[in-house]
Amino acid sequence: MKNENNTLNDFTKDDIIEKWKKLQNFPTLGMFSALNKDYKEYLEDMLELNRILMDLQKYLSNYWLQMSKTQFHAIGNVLLKSRSDPKFNDTDSEKFRLLVIDAFEEAYSSLFSSKEFAVAYNEVYSKQLDYVNCINKIVERNLNLLNIPTRTELDEVLKDLQEMKKTLRNIKKAYEKPERK
Repeated sequence: MKNENNTLNDFTKDDIIEKWKKLQNFPTLGMFSALNKDYKEYLEDMLELNRILMDLQKYLSNYWLQMSKTQFHAIGNVLLKSRSDPKFNDTDSEKFRLLVIDAFEEAYSSLFSSKEFAVAYNEVYSKQLDYVNCINKIVERNLNLLNIPTRTELDEVLKDLQEMKKTLRNIKKAYEKPERK
């Protein structure tokens, strides 16, 4: 049965877009006008962020799959070796503890030295950096809207300060040299 009181059912996608365009033309105050004007850029940034997160999830799945396989492989080796040798039957013994340590060390050493793990780790790390860079870009845009100095502006100021200090030091050295003679 159709709900006739629901006015949202009466809108089409084109109607919603037209309403949004009319809403954009209303006067706004403060940073909301800037946010309203640049909403396409914000949407693109959010889409980019979602793409990065989806890729990160895929790469993390591969990474943790390799880690899990390695752990199960090490546990399997411990079980095989402990069943084959009767002196490892006591799980409280020092020999069993050393067997477990050796099995896990061997399994994870071979994993960490494999090319597949290096590729998986690189992909995860790369996507994490992409995520941080995308967030920084969004934050910088918002700081610009609020007239708050951004990180790049502060970096430029610090760079200029360092150059001024260097120049001042050189002038001071040049001024002190004639006095010594």
